[in-house]
Amino acid sequence: MNTFVDPVETYRSELQASATRAVRARRRRLVIVAAAVTAGVLMGSLAIAATSEGWLTGEPAPPKVVEGFRQYTPQLGFHPQAGKAQFVAQDGPIKLYATANREGGICYLVDEPWKPANAGDGGTCASRERAAVPISAGWLGGSSDVLVIGGRVADQRATAISFSAPTGKPIVRPLGAGRFYVAQVPWSGRCPDADWAPVFVALRPGGEKLAEARIMLLKVNRSRGLVTSCGGSVTPAGPGWDASVG
Repeated sequence: MNTFVDPVETYRSELQASATRAVRARRRRLVIVAAAVTAGVLMGSLAIAATSEGWLTGEPAPPKVVEGFRQYTPQLGFHPQAGKAQFVAQDGPIKLYATANREGGICYLVDEPWKPANAGDGGTCASRERAAVPISAGWLGGSSDVLVIGGRVADQRATAISFSAPTGKPIVRPLGAGRFYVAQVPWSGRCPDADWAPVFVALRPGGEKLAEARIMLLKVNRSRGLVTSCGGSVTPAGPGWDASVG
């Protein structure tokens, strides 16, 4: 049997544990971050001005979400502005919240029926560079039968995002405040037979394509030709985040 590596639990808990160690472990922690989630990030004219917080156009987040962002471990390299958190997108019972961080990027937090926003992990944060892409996507949460995918589209003309599930089934979701989105994706709870790297397409009203990006969501690891494990980025990013991951 293959093993599913849950990045939301395993990766975050590993980093949070690392953050409590002595200063001498700092260099190794940064290497872990680089190996697990950094990437060659696509930069360009569509980069958002996160420091100006012009994308924060949603409703103020409720107290439990503010509390959730305050639970983020700052030793991981970011400082979410919890008091400025906003409700930015929803798919059924799944709600996505976002706020700026002091480093000029974006922090994300999902509220799920099986895991409330103030459960303790503090969400996930993207650097200014990682946030400054035309289309971002990442694995923000999930359960045994649902993956929660979310991110943002930079183009102000966009109103929806489309991509495909691991089964190939098309998924289309409207963009919320600040052009953020979140989507529930049914899945089997097992690693797929191949990498899941769908093409995300930003759509304008009427379904016209504005931009697209192929982004790795689940990377499969093999041994002797057999799938042994799989995992993905917990932080929304553009194409190429997995380039340094073997």
